[in-house]
Amino acid sequence: MMLRTVSKTVGSALAFLCLASTLAIAQPQIQTMTCTASDGKGNCTVATSAEGKSLVVFGEGVNVGETVACQDRGYMINCTSADGVVQSDRRVPHPSIDMNY
Repeated sequence: MMLRTVSKTVGSALAFLCLASTLAIAQPQIQTMTCTASDGKGNCTVATSAEGKSLVVFGEGVNVGETVACQDRGYMINCTSADGVVQSDRRVPHPSIDMNY
């Protein structure tokens, strides 16, 4: 009886650890970089981090010199213009609303 209780507890703990590690790995890591090279068609191909590390990336519609937000998707590093990132604290009022009370 005691062996069964211990086995269940250890099994449950291992299952929880496996699930937690899977979720921790799945969290997207976004890194801000600067586009340093393009393919001549408006796509960023190389970006450099703040530490000076250059990586091969794919950034559609990103020009050289622009700040980009890059995310490693496992099979490629996808970048978008940091200016195009929607920020929840920046709100633009509707044109029909008068903000000058």
